[in-house]
Amino acid sequence: MTNFVILGIEILLCYTFILIAYKKYKTDGLLCYSIIATIISTFLSRQEIDILNTEVPLGIGLTISLVIVGNIITQNRGKEEVNNLLILVFISSLISCCFLNLSGIIEPSKLNEFSNRSYDSIFEYNIRIYLANTISLLVSIFISSRLYYSLKRIKNKIILSNIFSIIIAEFLDNIIFIVIAYLYTKEIPQIIFALVIRYMIKITLGIIGTIPIYITKKVK
Repeated sequence: MTNFVILGIEILLCYTFILIAYKKYKTDGLLCYSIIATIISTFLSRQEIDILNTEVPLGIGLTISLVIVGNIITQNRGKEEVNNLLILVFISSLISCCFLNLSGIIEPSKLNEFSNRSYDSIFEYNIRIYLANTISLLVSIFISSRLYYSLKRIKNKIILSNIFSIIIAEFLDNIIFIVIAYLYTKEIPQIIFALVIRYMIKITLGIIGTIPIYITKKVK
């Protein structure tokens, strides 16, 4: 139950900051948020919490919030503006990965071994996890924004556009992440169960993300 509370607080903070950023600085605020959220989610991609006996990255709320940012930008500025978001997410993720890679190969000092072990436990480097996190995030933002744009043109309904785009984009996101991160490292039943749990969590958080999309639509 505690981990559900942590996840709830995380997504509440993410959506709150999105609304504040948009109200103050519109699209520029969202792009700034995306840089910060990408860096934090990269650092947290190795920190996991247990949800229904499945290890879930602590930064999962941050990653789905970035998909919602893409949908907000699509709703208010059009799909082409999302290209700037994708570029910023890619660069921010790349810089974060480089930092973590360098920190992982630096020879630790023997003067304070306890601090070094604590640092390593927080920023443990794993190239498969970081690649999975970055690639799946970029794909989900791109697919979701394009689907959102197409559905908006057909129905012009925020709720339907967001729900259907999230359902499809996060299905692809989770397959890509699980295959890159866990294939050949976990048993097939574990992989399938992790896929289902991650998908359910991200779908739920993404549907909740309809609220900030709707609010930003009304903000002048």
